[in-house]
Amino acid sequence: MNSFKLLTVLLLCASSALAKSKELPNVVMILSDDQGYADYSFMGHELIQTPRIDKLASESIVFKRGYVPTAVCGPSLTTMITGLYSHQNGQTGNDPIRGVSRKPWIDKFKECPQIPALLVSKGYLSLQTGKYWHADPKNSGFTDDMGLTQRHGSDYSLSIGRKTMQPIYDFIEKAQSEEKPFFIWYAPFMPHTPHNPPKRLEDKYIKLGAKGQSKYYAMCEWFDETCGQLLDHLDEKGLTENTIVIYICDNGWGSMGKGSVKASPHEQGVRTPIMIKWPGRVQANMDDQNLASNIDLMPTILAACGVEKPTILPGINLLDKAALESRKNLFLECFTHDMLDVNRPETSLRARSYVSKKWKLTVWHTPHEKLDLKGWQKPTPEDKIQLFDLENDPMQKHNLANQNPEKVSRLMKEINAWWNPSVF
Repeated sequence: MNSFKLLTVLLLCASSALAKSKELPNVVMILSDDQGYADYSFMGHELIQTPRIDKLASESIVFKRGYVPTAVCGPSLTTMITGLYSHQNGQTGNDPIRGVSRKPWIDKFKECPQIPALLVSKGYLSLQTGKYWHADPKNSGFTDDMGLTQRHGSDYSLSIGRKTMQPIYDFIEKAQSEEKPFFIWYAPFMPHTPHNPPKRLEDKYIKLGAKGQSKYYAMCEWFDETCGQLLDHLDEKGLTENTIVIYICDNGWGSMGKGSVKASPHEQGVRTPIMIKWPGRVQANMDDQNLASNIDLMPTILAACGVEKPTILPGINLLDKAALESRKNLFLECFTHDMLDVNRPETSLRARSYVSKKWKLTVWHTPHEKLDLKGWQKPTPEDKIQLFDLENDPMQKHNLANQNPEKVSRLMKEINAWWNPSVF
């Protein structure tokens, strides 16, 4: 080969490498629904087997101290897609009070920044599947979807995972044929009730001695299998190396009744592992120290995809080591299931919390008299101010507020500086 041809080949190779380095990554969000933060084999559960999510965890940075600020599905999913706290985006509960239209909440939601719309402005295609609380996925800028959802999902949109994965496969083929990067919102109704897993899985957990939890445990593994199907499809299409996979759950799950953790600021309600897999860009690591929140997902995705972050967003880029390590605390907010006033989120507020690596302060409030707790929501405790040492008491059994008045006062100021409605 003469020197001219050799130079040409080298230039072509360099050009190809440069083009590849500038290739926009695909993004897949996997959203579990009503799953306890420890209900995975990689998190140490003694019976539940989640081999595909375990493998994903082994290839990801995993924030074991991940949180959702509001532990009920509508607000939690809305926070993920807007990057805003519930009191900012207006979606503090799943439904307006009986007889009140959802339209004002949808209108406020449409004014918020949205991950799909911002990515579409960068040339992405985007697909909604599963749960979505704002009637029409086009309200978030999705280019492709599973149709109108009304409340939280139609029969068709909620069939994803339980009955089919085909809409995702078809969308990926479309994106590849159009040579466009893509964003997938995979939010199946799993392992959420109805707990109707395949008999083979339920029988398995009965034999393992699940003691009344066999259906739920089997649902966790069934959901795990669907995650494997999605990840395998990315492999088959040669997309794994240029795809960011993010995993999170919307809220914890507990037995229905007095002890339920759903819609509760208890650690079992608000904790979730948060994972980010990005081959060649993110080093796999189990991080049990740094605090992560679902408000961080949008800034993280936008940064990875080269989209400017809206200044209103309170979260950080979880792949920014300096920002992550400088974070000292997170904030949480707990509301009633139903919503009263889209412009006055404090009317349905139940609790606000400050969470650091060691301490957790929760301040309880009495919602408006028109708002009642659902039968499964945790009752308001007699102690309206609670301080817990999470390092030594992760299950929040010992309230230390009376023994630490100065710490309570200091952390209360932190909470009020974050959000202090005039009603208080």
